[in-house]
Amino acid sequence: MRKYLVAVIALVLGVAMSTAAFGAGYELKISTTQTETSMIYAGLQAAADEIMAKTNGDLKVTIYPSSQLGGEEDMIDQAIAGIGVAVLTDAGRMSSYVKDIGIFNMAYFVDNYDDGLKVMGTNTFKGWTDELVGQGIRVLCFNYYDGARSFMQNKEIKTPAELKGLVTRTPGAAPYNASIKAMGATPYNIAWSEVYNAIQTKMIDACEVQYTSAVSTHIYEVCKFVTKTEHINLFNCLICGEAWFSKLPDNYKQIVLEACYNNALVNARAIEAAQADMEKTLVDNGMTITKVDKGLFKDAAAAAYAELGWTELRQAIYKEAGL
Repeated sequence: MRKYLVAVIALVLGVAMSTAAFGAGYELKISTTQTETSMIYAGLQAAADEIMAKTNGDLKVTIYPSSQLGGEEDMIDQAIAGIGVAVLTDAGRMSSYVKDIGIFNMAYFVDNYDDGLKVMGTNTFKGWTDELVGQGIRVLCFNYYDGARSFMQNKEIKTPAELKGLVTRTPGAAPYNASIKAMGATPYNIAWSEVYNAIQTKMIDACEVQYTSAVSTHIYEVCKFVTKTEHINLFNCLICGEAWFSKLPDNYKQIVLEACYNNALVNARAIEAAQADMEKTLVDNGMTITKVDKGLFKDAAAAAYAELGWTELRQAIYKEAGL
């Protein structure tokens, strides 16, 4: 039934967009869960502005923040169906189409943004993106970055053993769940928009999240400690449907790919540079930052790679990327 509805929506929207686009070039609507005030939103807008400028407005790009167009899964379905929509998502979502790309969302897969870029330069990574094209998905860029995720809760935690029994919100994809469980906590999957109230009402004990989201949602009002594990460096990818992308003129394709990658890179560097200020905001609002021996958490997280069958893949990628 869902596939039937998506097909109907694609047909109706496709006709509408064809009519709207008659004599007016091309149109791309970018859907994101990020708010209009987020740093990543600014990066998306910069890419949109560059694309429109370099195509003299012939390719119109509009950003829709806060999931205004709908949930990620539905937007991905529409993109695959050929609608002119792009989605800011992550490796966890993409692993539903190409399983191994989900390794990007594993705990301690890479230690920083630059290591992630090295992985993106490998033939293995190119193979994943080629496989996604075969599934109808075009990766416009994979290098948006939102910082590193750490545990935030209401008691001080320094070791994996102290995470035992801590009910911790995760986004729900298998790499997150396996990683959090391996490090000792109990993963619990709810929408990020529900986390503040869930911690406040003690439905859950903790979350694991990057500073950008912690600051913007005032998580310091319901959590008093940051266990600075920095266990997942959160990369985001911007994807659209291959059916839509393939209809662009070749020079437009190049403009889109370059604008998306280059603006994501600039945006990621800005987010890296803002980490200290964001940590200060958390501290100024009453949070205590607990530095930990990351080696202990890395050792614990290794079990997640074994569980998902990625132990050998991880080592092979490190060798290929020179990590």
